[in-house]
Parts: sequence; structure tokens; C-alpha cells
Amino acid sequence: MAAAARFRFRDSVRHRLGGVLLITAGSFSGPAGADEPQRVDDFALLDHSGSFHQLSYYGDQAAVVLLTESSGHAATRRSLAHFSELRDRYAGADVRFFMINAVPAADRDAIAATSAADGYGVPVLLDQAQLVAEGLGLSRIGELLVIDPATMTLAHRTVLEDDDGTVRAVLDDLVAGKRWQTPIPELAPAATADVIDYPARERHAEVRPSYTTDIAPILEANCVGCHHAGGIAPWAMDSHLMVQGFAPMIREVVRTRRMPPGQIDQHVSRPVHQVAGLTVEEQQKLIHWIDAGAPKDGDVDPLADQTVAVSTFTMGEPDLVYTIPAQQIPATGLVDYRYIPLRLGLEEDVWVRAMEFVPGDRQVLHHVIAYVQTPADRGQAGRRDTVGRGESIGGFAPGRVGEDFGEEGGRLLQKGANLLLQMHYTTTGKETVDETKIGVYLHDAPPKYVMKEVVAAQRRFMVPPHVKDHELAGEQFIERDAYLYAMMPHMHYRGKRMSYTARYPDGTEEVLLSVPRYDFNWQFNYQLEEPVFIPAGTTIVVRGAMDNSDRNPGNPDPSRPVHFGLQTQHEMFFGFMTMRYVDVVPQVAATAGD
Repeated sequence: MAAAARFRFRDSVRHRLGGVLLITAGSFSGPAGADEPQRVDDFALLDHSGSFHQLSYYGDQAAVVLLTESSGHAATRRSLAHFSELRDRYAGADVRFFMINAVPAADRDAIAATSAADGYGVPVLLDQAQLVAEGLGLSRIGELLVIDPATMTLAHRTVLEDDDGTVRAVLDDLVAGKRWQTPIPELAPAATADVIDYPARERHAEVRPSYTTDIAPILEANCVGCHHAGGIAPWAMDSHLMVQGFAPMIREVVRTRRMPPGQIDQHVSRPVHQVAGLTVEEQQKLIHWIDAGAPKDGDVDPLADQTVAVSTFTMGEPDLVYTIPAQQIPATGLVDYRYIPLRLGLEEDVWVRAMEFVPGDRQVLHHVIAYVQTPADRGQAGRRDTVGRGESIGGFAPGRVGEDFGEEGGRLLQKGANLLLQMHYTTTGKETVDETKIGVYLHDAPPKYVMKEVVAAQRRFMVPPHVKDHELAGEQFIERDAYLYAMMPHMHYRGKRMSYTARYPDGTEEVLLSVPRYDFNWQFNYQLEEPVFIPAGTTIVVRGAMDNSDRNPGNPDPSRPVHFGLQTQHEMFFGFMTMRYVDVVPQVAATAGD
């Protein structure tokens, strides 16, 4: 497939994922008759180890088997031997086995301990909101489902300890490529001790969540920032009618953890500012309201009455604004990196508090990296071999907001300094012109701390064709005492996941950030709520994986091996970090250029 065609395919996939493909409603498509398969909606959950799993991702498997689990529960223990036998019997077949824990108060560490002690040998999916279990109609501990992921339909349901061999017959047929036609039997009533309770569902059945007092505030706090007129999102949440029309899509993207974007594994990650994702209670209110028909209550529409400040810059009005010279972008082909010198006209030293890039055309701008060019090295401006030299002071990538160093942190721009901008564009099949703007926010006085960009990376690798999970890792040794303020994973379209771990001098390790589902279209710079002290001698280890298979909808070409490279059909593996060294203060930086 030609490069331009691959990128058109990529954009087509992106648009479909933002629209038609996501419009489904209900976990099953209504009560199915004997000859009508029960449709299963897509969902995504993290497992007990923090790994991300999405049902539709396993569409190339013959079957997905789910067993309801509750650690230490008698029904789980009674089912375990039979479940382990099934797991081992189909170990060489395309059958994925999972357990699912839908106990709201379940402790993830306890589940992991039980899994190791009892030899589960499979991921345990964590459904604290119980929305997946509700949708699948799970009623008891020890209940087993067999799902045909190719058709997203339910093939069988049973209580595993009572199974008469039908499960094996169903799996044998699915592995052989046959669709199971036997009607799914009704389950006998469960013993009280085995029943899964759904307190939120019962509560919301009695008192339905209110659009005015419950739903609109959730949307305003988590969605409207992008979903407004002139915002980055493709449609505006500016009325109940709009939300109701898009309700099936909202349900789908919440259940598959696509929205809000940038979600992390909060169980292991250090707390970050503005963490993406809805709380368990918010998810339950939103989905139960949608399942009830997304009704409106009251005479006032809070979303219609909202006022969203629309500004070119999301961080407020900058002290300095620069427009990058207009860049002509062709309709097709590969566009080499462009290195554009930008004169700043600084007549005195200034301290940068924040910096934001506003693309002129978001469809074609892949990224910007701004390198500081001091008077001493101005003669190198525009040369390609300046890549990686000097200090990067800020940048843009899809989904990334401004670089904010905080009230006490900053970066120095010396008198006479300019910027050298590394601009990367991709073509979309249509000629366009990009005029990106840069907003610079200044401190009134030298800040307390000097910030610096550090990166852990792997620059030499080969990802084989068709591989779903090719692991990569990079390390950065920290020689001096420092504080870590932010982390930004960066990969291209095969990027699957990434985590940051501090390996301290005493041999202990701490996970600082885990992004279980990386999305190239949303490259967040995760700002820590409190900076983390990194003692001298610490190694920051960045681990992750690439998905070069056809299960990755954004993959330009799964049949080709992938190497490190600058263009998006190549790959990168960078773990960027914003840090400050304890022994560097503004006065020293201004004289020593550190």
C-alpha cells in the first residue's frame, strides 16, 4: 500500500471510530429468540496486573471465555478445577480465557494475590462499576460465558460446576469454525450466597439519574472542554438534544475506555493533575441514564445555557505570540522534516512559565519541537544535524496541551535567543497551508526552579510484521538529585502501552506512571500533583510495547517490519520527562547556560 494511501486509510479509520462504528445501544440487542443470536456490546477493562483488554480486539480468536470470580468465594473455588481443565484443554487453540470480578469493593492487590496462590493462570478483569457485568447479564459467581468474538454474539451460558460437557462441545465447534446454533438455556436460581448484587442499578431504577442535576454536571466537568463550538472534538455538547442523539456513542466510548482520553492506571501511577476518566459513580449514573433513554427533566437545559470561553490559546492570553511562517503542505507523499528558524526579538533575558502551540491545520501537523538557539549557535539554525542538540523548550503533538512549568518553575530564554522549530507534517490527500501559532507565557521575575527535559528511549529496534505485543524499553540514569514533574510517552501508530518505573539506588522500584492503552491521537504530558524526588543514582526505566498487527486499526501496514524513524510509517519510543536538578538555580543557569 502506498504511503499516501496508508495515511488516508488511517484517517478513514479514525473518522469511523469517531462516528458510525460506535453507534450501538444496549449490551444485547434485545431478547433473542431460539434462532437469533444474542448480540454482545464491546467493552474494555483493566485486569489485576493493570493490562488493558478490549473484547473486540480478540475478534481474530475462535472464542472468548469469561468466568465470574470473587476471590475466596466458595463458588469460585468449586469452579476452579473445571475452569483450569478447560483452559489447559484449549491452550493450543485460539481461545482466550478470562475471569471477571464484578464485586464493587474488590481489592486489586488481594485479587492478584489469590490469582497467584490458586493458580488462576488467566487475567482477572476488574469491573468495579459493574456495567460490563450488567450488560452481559451476569447473575452469580461461577457463571461462565462463551462469546464468539468474530460475530460479537453469545454462544453459551452456564454455571460451570453444573456443566454437562456442553461447554466443550461449544468450544470445539467454534475452534472448528462452526457457529454454535443450540439455544442458550436459562439458568436455575442461584443460592443466595452466590448471587451478584447490583446496588447502583437498583438505586437508579428507583430514582433515575437526573439530566439536570447529575448528567449535565458530569459532561461539563469531563467532556465540554473539548466538545463545544470551535473545540477540538467533532461535535458540541451544547444541548440535551445533541447529547441524546449521541447517547449510544457516548455509552460505547465510556464502556471501551476511549473517552475521556488519556486514562492511566490509577492503582499504580503517582497522582496526576486533571486525571482523565470518570469515577465509578459517574460511569454508573451516565450509563444508567442512557439505558433509560437519556431523558430530559426540568425546564432548563444546563448545557444550552453554558458559556464556554473560546480562545485561540487554552491557557489564557500569552505575553508573547508568534506565527510560524506559512507552510505549504502537498496533497500526497512524504514530507521531510522542516527546520524553521523563528526570530523572537528578545531584548532581555526572559523566564518562560508556559508555552502553547496552536496548529493552523491539525489534520496535517504531526508534531513540533522547539529548540532554543542562543546567539552562540545561531549559525547552525536550519541544519538537520541540530536534531537532538541543545535544549528543547516545548512542543506539540496530537492531543497535547501547553507546556506548563508552574508558578515556581521556568525555562530561560536569553537575550537574542531564537527558536529552531522541527516541524513534521503528514499528508491527507488535500493540499493545505499550516500557520501554527506559539504563545509564550512569562514570569515577572526569575522563578524558584529551572526545568529541564530528560528522555528515556530506545532508538534501535525492529518490530516484526503481524506481532501484537512487541516489547521495548529505554533507560535514563539520573546522576544528580532531581525532582520529576511530568511525563509524556511518545510513540507512533503501533504504540500500545507505556510505563515509567524508578529504580532507586537502594534497589527498590516504584511505578511512577502506567498508560495501559496508548493512543497516538492523544499524547498527554502527565503533570504530577506533587513532584517526585529522584535521588542521584536512580535509573528511570520506560517499558512499553508495539502492536504491528491487523488488530491495530491505526496500523498503516501490518505486513511490514517497523524500525525507528522520523516519519509516522516508522516508529519512535520516547519517554519524555520534565525534571529539575536540585543544584541548579536560576542565577546559575543564567550565567552558566545550564
